Amino acid sequence: MDAFLLKRIVTELTAELRGALVSRIHQPAEKEIVLTLWTGREEKRLLLSADPELCRIHLSTRKVPNPPSPPRFCQFLRRHMEGMRMEGLTVAPFDRLVRLDFVSLRPDALHPRTTLYAEFYGRHANLIYADADGAILDALRTVSPEESRIREVAAGIPYRPLPRPERTFPPDFTQADAERIGSPSFSWENLARALQQEIPGLGKELALEAAQRGKENPGELFSAIREFVRRYETGDFSPGIGTLPSGKKRLLPFPCPTAGFADFSPFRTANEAADAFYSETANARELAILRQQLQSRLSALLKKERHKLENVGGDEERLAEGLKGGERGETIKTHLGELRKGIAEFRGIPLDPAKTPVENMNRYFLLHKKAKRAVDTVRKRKREVAESVYYLESLEGQLASARVREELIAVRQELSQAYAPKKARKGGKKKPQRPDAPKPATPQVERLEFDGYTILVGKNNVGNDRIVKELSAADDLWLHAQGIPGSHVLVKVKPKEEIPKEVIDEAARLAVFHSKAKGASNVPVFLAEARHVSKFKGAKPGLVRIAKYRTINVR
Repeated sequence: MDAFLLKRIVTELTAELRGALVSRIHQPAEKEIVLTLWTGREEKRLLLSADPELCRIHLSTRKVPNPPSPPRFCQFLRRHMEGMRMEGLTVAPFDRLVRLDFVSLRPDALHPRTTLYAEFYGRHANLIYADADGAILDALRTVSPEESRIREVAAGIPYRPLPRPERTFPPDFTQADAERIGSPSFSWENLARALQQEIPGLGKELALEAAQRGKENPGELFSAIREFVRRYETGDFSPGIGTLPSGKKRLLPFPCPTAGFADFSPFRTANEAADAFYSETANARELAILRQQLQSRLSALLKKERHKLENVGGDEERLAEGLKGGERGETIKTHLGELRKGIAEFRGIPLDPAKTPVENMNRYFLLHKKAKRAVDTVRKRKREVAESVYYLESLEGQLASARVREELIAVRQELSQAYAPKKARKGGKKKPQRPDAPKPATPQVERLEFDGYTILVGKNNVGNDRIVKELSAADDLWLHAQGIPGSHVLVKVKPKEEIPKEVIDEAARLAVFHSKAKGASNVPVFLAEARHVSKFKGAKPGLVRIAKYRTINVR
């Protein structure tokens, strides 16, 4: 958010919030504070963010959940600021420093007057709360002398603004400055970057607009900057959201027709424009963070289960070696008369020279007996671990295809439910469910129509389960990519009608499309009547047993 947008937003906030009562304070994110203010007619939510990438101030309609317990700075503001009234808002000229003044008329107030300094300087952004004398009461982010030699931020010391860098103050920009900056050797982008470094408060979009106008003529560059200054000083703003040809959006204080924008959507107020822009940006950012968190957890679980599968493979090798013990023991038994202590090998059978022939024979019989007992256990363990790997790979596929928040939440819910921590229960009594216990994932099933036939596609594992357990009739056709995590597909049959080959082919294509084999060629697909597909005891969501099937290939 540049100085131009801040100027317009603060002007609007002053008109709307002067005299408003601070009724509630929340801190929904690590570097965000939301003040709920009562204007006498309605409640307004003022958002202040010191996030380096999204630092801003504006009225917000977006509601996000708060943490279970308020962070330290939020608790301090609640104790000191709630019940005070907004006395006024000011912004430093052509700067990103906003001052919010509060006053209390209550005789028992801790402070009669306080000020919240909102510094929107990217990675140096901060929210600092001070008393009437300018002493810092608390800050969102404290800064020690070791962290910064420029300025310390800590409770009890006087508040000092960050020193301004030596740049050209926009109203003082001259024709000579334009000629000095607008070197013919500069490209458009380099000129825009030089303008941002030279002129404080100028955002990237306005710098590109000025650079495009003045890239050929320093006089045009000077005129563009002077027009920006005039707009700032007279309040000539037309806020909106510009869309680039790539589809990316930018928040603008007024249209920038030469900066490369394909479209401009005007808004009635700068606060409404900021709320719309940052709500979309924050939502996209939260989804990206959620996706990354889920991917990290899935990768960790998959790594663990695949390691288990390797270990089970080693157990199988040892098991196969142990099962040879019966045959080897019989061979030794048959030739006991030919053997003596000290022999290391007989007919390819390794022997322990320290043992007698009978002891070697008994050792091999014992190995065979142990291996025989362990066969079922190892096979069961291998099947369970392989199913876990398959299940996690199916969740990984769902995550890759998830496009909206609801689909990501469904993956998180299913993952949390399947791998919730198991705690021992004492006394055999069922404990009440915790408020933060993972909620069951919502079954997601897509319904399609093709040539008069209904085709159901499971969009997540619990949706796949619903198809098998609730939505299928015995004669319906069930399809799934063979040996590959993906969606269950069900074709609903019509009474006394044979399903056309074209419908089956379309259902098979859907099974491949909604699987990890998407884009591959010649993919085998299971085709079975629904009566032959069932869940088995202990099966994770989406896993089934197929009693009878045939295979078709999707090319």
